[in-house]
Amino acid sequence: MAITAVLLLSSLGFLAITAQAQNCPRPPKGENMDLKGNDILLTSFPDGTTVTFACNIGYESAGGSPRITCTAGSWSPLGLKCQRKNCFSVENVQDGQIEYRPGTEFGDKAVLICNIGYMPVGGGELTCGSQGWTGRLPVCEVTQCESPPVVQDGSFSPNKDLYEYNDVIDYTCKKDYTVVGSRQLHCSDDGTFKPEPPKCISTAQNCPRPPKGENMDLKGNDILLTSFPDGTTVTFACNTGYKSAGGSPRITCTAGSWSPLGLKCQRKNCFSVEDVQDGQIEYRPGTEFGDKAVLICNIGYMPVGGGELTCGSQGWMGRLPVCEGTSMPSWVLNAP
Repeated sequence: MAITAVLLLSSLGFLAITAQAQNCPRPPKGENMDLKGNDILLTSFPDGTTVTFACNIGYESAGGSPRITCTAGSWSPLGLKCQRKNCFSVENVQDGQIEYRPGTEFGDKAVLICNIGYMPVGGGELTCGSQGWTGRLPVCEVTQCESPPVVQDGSFSPNKDLYEYNDVIDYTCKKDYTVVGSRQLHCSDDGTFKPEPPKCISTAQNCPRPPKGENMDLKGNDILLTSFPDGTTVTFACNTGYKSAGGSPRITCTAGSWSPLGLKCQRKNCFSVEDVQDGQIEYRPGTEFGDKAVLICNIGYMPVGGGELTCGSQGWMGRLPVCEGTSMPSWVLNAP
């Protein structure tokens, strides 16, 4: 019995030694990490081997042990956690702000957005890399405008080689000329002067009375004048019974000529009259200004009271009759 027990214990010890000697396969990759050093090339690891994981480029340890050990063919749990590196915010910039797309972690971008009136000069965008922000940001410089446009028979002040954002210039015209348009222009954020420069027009270049438009005439006291000073703006209005169909009603006298008239006038429409009892409405010829609406009674009815309607500037005018039954014999009503 003693010999049997010894042999049994020896067999168990041999099995234990055999189990302990089992190799481990290549351990699975952790999230955002891999084996460190030459271990990354191996596919089998002897029992008792300890390997180390390292976070991938752009990631850093968020805690936990990076080492695992092969024991009897199995790896111990991996504690290492890896998180994206954070480059954090860039220092404040002058006359602008940084926009992060979408954030400040590895692979994200930092872009300079200049304030209104400033523009980026030099450099480009930053990229969050494994060692921090890489690249070079531009700087924000104030927007400049070159010399303003020259106006015939006029001049501007102040006169400088370069103008900065929001600088203002004033135009004046020589004697016997008047400014038409904006006297002041400013250096805008896109590097141009705005609005459009004015014109200097001779005060002797008056305009005659403008011709009537179709179904319209001058508005107010302007209808009584025959001559209009240069730069004058007049307004047209649709005649009675007509209404605007779009377009500007104003024109301006410039250097003896009127600007084009955009206003269009169309006849007002009174539309259909409500249905009537025992008859129908006949429109002669339609439902627009000046047209007529006449009541036609059904057979066996006749109009009583009222008359016809006329389409006026405020709608239908007048009062329609009503259709009342007639007492005439049927042979009279049905006579050809």
